[in-house]
Amino acid sequence: MHMKCWKCLAFVFLQFWGLGRGQRPTADFTSIEECVSGYCLPTEYNRLELPQNTTHVAMNLEVLDVLKVDDKKFSVTLNMYFGVYWTEDRLTVRRPDFDPHWLPINMDFMRNLWIPNVFVYNLVSFDALTCLKKLAGLWIVKDKELFYNQATHVTFMCPMRFNKFPLDAHTCKFMVGSTNFDMTRMTFDNKKLDYDPKARNTILDYQISISPLKEQDRILAYGDAGNYSITGFEMKMTRNVAKYLYIYYLPSGLFVVVSWSSFLIPPEVVPGRMALLVTLFLVLINIFNTITNLSPNVEGMTAISSWMIACILFVSAALTGYAGLLYYLQVKRKMSFTKKRLSLQSTHTKDCMMHPTSDLARKLEEEKLLDQSELLARIDTAFLYSFPLAFVIFNVIYWPFWITWS
Repeated sequence: MHMKCWKCLAFVFLQFWGLGRGQRPTADFTSIEECVSGYCLPTEYNRLELPQNTTHVAMNLEVLDVLKVDDKKFSVTLNMYFGVYWTEDRLTVRRPDFDPHWLPINMDFMRNLWIPNVFVYNLVSFDALTCLKKLAGLWIVKDKELFYNQATHVTFMCPMRFNKFPLDAHTCKFMVGSTNFDMTRMTFDNKKLDYDPKARNTILDYQISISPLKEQDRILAYGDAGNYSITGFEMKMTRNVAKYLYIYYLPSGLFVVVSWSSFLIPPEVVPGRMALLVTLFLVLINIFNTITNLSPNVEGMTAISSWMIACILFVSAALTGYAGLLYYLQVKRKMSFTKKRLSLQSTHTKDCMMHPTSDLARKLEEEKLLDQSELLARIDTAFLYSFPLAFVIFNVIYWPFWITWS
């Protein structure tokens, strides 16, 4: 009797032991693991796996403002809403008759979801804005379409050339794509692109316009790695040239015009004419130094630098021309002194010394002085006509060249 009981107990023990080691109950894959607002994820759902079909990602890019254009770091900072639409077919609906429209769901649900690996090309920083919590939201738009939106400050690199400064214009491309899925697995497009130029930063140095990327810029070829789908926008920035016109261009041009008034001052009035030209020259040098510190770094010469150098050269030419007149006067004066010394012939007698005088010699000397003054006046008149003409020719060449040159 006891042996039979022990055998029964041993049989029951072996059955439980075998069940614990190899005979596990089958999992119910139709059971629900995570649910929110009537939408659920099945237990076999893996957030690390890409959906089987090609995933179409639509971007919602709302640029609120262009905060900064850094000429030194070649970067642009935007205040924007960065939104992403995608469809998750693996979601299951608990109630088939449930048809939500823009249904907000808890952000913690994203920890269980597969999320497109969106990549911003040439990105410097992506700073999510916070107010108690991160300023972001997740919605179920309709059916199984999800929408994630994030308020952020985005800084990205933009290749800029400043040779035409301050007449320069730049084109920056904000490009969004996938980091490692080519266009056979993931495609990108713009669903909404919004920017209001009237709401722009008033202290910004540029006029901004935004347009969708061109078709040729929407595919990025990586050779054997495949072709990648790109979306985003093209930002055209044109510098506000008005303040540079009335702060730098107009004053420096007027200084050149004022320098022409020196040709109306007689060459013999050295302090007045020299003081005017030297003062204008030093003021232009000071403006040029200010512009050099203000201008972005370039390989060669900027448009405004070439303008300032030309203005300095015009005033220098007027100063050099006057120096040439002074040299001419000095040479004539030396020659006059030499002739006078040779013409002073003294006749010695026993009682006196006689100096012959001649009215004809005096008249000839006065006539030479008149001829000299007339020659100097003609030279100044030639300067007075040639300098403005040269400055006009310079402007006719300067403005079309720098405006149209690319």
